[in-house]
Amino acid sequence: MLDRKFKGITASQRKLPDFLVIGGKRCGTTTLFEFLRQHPMIAEPVIDHMGFFDDNYSIGINYYKSFFPIKNEENSKKLDYDVTTSYLTSPFVAERVAKEMPNVKIIVLLRNPTSRAWSDYNASQKKDASEKKFQSYIDNELEELKKNNFDDKVIKNAYDMSEPFSNLIKKGLYAVYLKKWLKLFPRENFLFIFTESFSKDENKVFKQIFNFLGLKNFEIQKLQRMSKGNYEKLNPKIQNKLDSFFEPYNDDLFKLINQKYDW
Repeated sequence: MLDRKFKGITASQRKLPDFLVIGGKRCGTTTLFEFLRQHPMIAEPVIDHMGFFDDNYSIGINYYKSFFPIKNEENSKKLDYDVTTSYLTSPFVAERVAKEMPNVKIIVLLRNPTSRAWSDYNASQKKDASEKKFQSYIDNELEELKKNNFDDKVIKNAYDMSEPFSNLIKKGLYAVYLKKWLKLFPRENFLFIFTESFSKDENKVFKQIFNFLGLKNFEIQKLQRMSKGNYEKLNPKIQNKLDSFFEPYNDDLFKLINQKYDW
């Protein structure tokens, strides 16, 4: 309690993070959160999913700064970071980050959106998960997307991502959100990583991350992917249906970031 009071009192003298990991959800961000701290020039993070720019922004920027170190020569040698998976898809966040941290570096993990949706559903539903329920949720969401121009809603920040089972598909429409982020920040501020390539060679991806952050390479020790959860493979019919829906959005994404993956 005393420590939090002291940090609150000294908040105005504290740093903001040097880089963000903004998502996506169920794309491997927890692995990054856990292992980036091993690098000697990256500071120990306070908590995973801080959620300041979506859930707590009204409290004020000094509240956010209270979680980071005081500005001094010693602390400036290390990079601080915030991993919050909802930042990518939440309304208003891109604009708020641009206002408070216009030079921040941003890491984005991107997973096959069909796999992401099925993983997200299973993680949220846990013991009561079933393909029948999942099918019902995605059918309802697909019908909703037919009736509404979701791209326009994102531009206007006129949408809500708080309900987990009515946004399984929307969270995978990466290009829709990234168009806004890329208008607010220069392309060189971003590093895009495909989750599937991370799974194949974690150390290669960490080398890429450290280079992006301007750090010397460092070999991560005892590297082990965080638990993905145990669940059945998705029914091929449902998978094909979602793959077909996501295909044009994926094509938009690949053009937007000038990177491609075989989803």
